[in-house]
Amino acid sequence: MARRASSGVNTQALIIGAVILLLVLGGGYWFLNRKPSGFDAPELDIEQALGNSRSLSGNRYQVTGKLIDRKIESNGQIVTIQLGEETNPKFLPIMIPQDFQGGNLNQQAEYTFLIEFNTVGLAVAEDVKQL
Repeated sequence: MARRASSGVNTQALIIGAVILLLVLGGGYWFLNRKPSGFDAPELDIEQALGNSRSLSGNRYQVTGKLIDRKIESNGQIVTIQLGEETNPKFLPIMIPQDFQGGNLNQQAEYTFLIEFNTVGLAVAEDVKQL
């Protein structure tokens, strides 16, 4: 007696196809919506930096914010960036050395700075990327 071919839907293939489709869509969403990473350094904990920045001396961090103020000094520049939301902003001053080759910085633009805290607890820029 001859066997008849199954004409039903292969549910196992449908489930595997749906899982693969969800993984591809989820990966695409993550890739398109992820925050651009500036540098291979940990994010700065702003509360710790504002509380006791001298304890961070010698450590490197990345910090992202909007440049809101810029003062030119004889030994470089001091810029202030705004971190956090508009309702409760935090401000961090960053020293930019005179020999810094990061380009021209514009106020109200978003930047990611690679910083290192010096011995007195001041953040010193090592590199910068505009977002």
